[in-house]
Amino acid sequence: MVQIRQLAADDPELGAWRRSIRDAHLAGRESSWWESLESLQVYLGRASVHNDRRAVAAFDGGRCVGGAEITLPLRYDTETLSVELGVVPDLRGRGVGAELLERVKAVATQRDRSILQTELHIPAGQELEDTVGGRFALSRGMSSVSTEDRFLLDLPLDEARVADLRAGGDGYELHSFVDRVPDEYVAEWARMVTHMNEDVPMGELTHTPQPINVDRIREAERTFAEQGWTRLRSLALTPDGLGAGYTEMFVSRYDAEFVIQDDTFVDRAHRGHRLGARLKLANLRNLADLAERTGGRWSRVQTYTEQHNTAMQHTNEAFGFRRVDVLHELEGHVGGLG
Repeated sequence: MVQIRQLAADDPELGAWRRSIRDAHLAGRESSWWESLESLQVYLGRASVHNDRRAVAAFDGGRCVGGAEITLPLRYDTETLSVELGVVPDLRGRGVGAELLERVKAVATQRDRSILQTELHIPAGQELEDTVGGRFALSRGMSSVSTEDRFLLDLPLDEARVADLRAGGDGYELHSFVDRVPDEYVAEWARMVTHMNEDVPMGELTHTPQPINVDRIREAERTFAEQGWTRLRSLALTPDGLGAGYTEMFVSRYDAEFVIQDDTFVDRAHRGHRLGARLKLANLRNLADLAERTGGRWSRVQTYTEQHNTAMQHTNEAFGFRRVDVLHELEGHVGGLG
């Protein structure tokens, strides 16, 4: 008899819960970053005005055989609930996933959420219906509403490959820094993050772009530091000091393999100058400097790019990033889920 229960941040079974979902999602895929236990414990144990995040585990006897990570937005998109759900490969087909989904639906009903969202990675060349997770989601009435390619870049960087990316000036100044955005740039940084939230393609995903101010930037910096992240950031400025674009990467003190390439954004008025590539190159130099100072030997950079974002797709290819699988964002109405 499978038992379902919610775990606290200090629950001794939290590590087993994390491993069960990770093993479910990484089965049959090329290596991928997964959030560390230490980061999860900080996140789950920290009160937030933005999200309510819960860990729900399934136990067969004394073994954790699956779980669901539930996130309820508290300020925006409050009709939605997102979930990362997985069952260990050797116990699939026994109803564990269905029982976990019933618990997720119960939380959605209790919190008046009408839309369920989830993510699935599908190996390149396959369709959703070709995978166990895809068939499970589709059979419950969910559908894919947005797709992104996952890319990996092997480190160290091939300097010959990116030699021509150093070219260009056009009057833009590039600045790189670690962790805290300097005070003189932070207002422009917040403005550009807001524009990025409004501009990034999201397909048909139910999502409200969030305005970002300086306080949100500083709050996020504190939160990421508590979770063990170092943030590598590069900024492009016009001659009159306005922000033209930015990029950032994350390095976890708990992960010796992966660097996470996050946002790269160039304001529409400044596109066509290869700023996206130049910003990424500057930040990879920032990473190399960090590695020299700390002895870090990360071997891969992971990033995602929306499939219709052809400019960034081409930029990734220029650096030597390779596509490894496709991330599907799926949605379904809670009342219609089987």
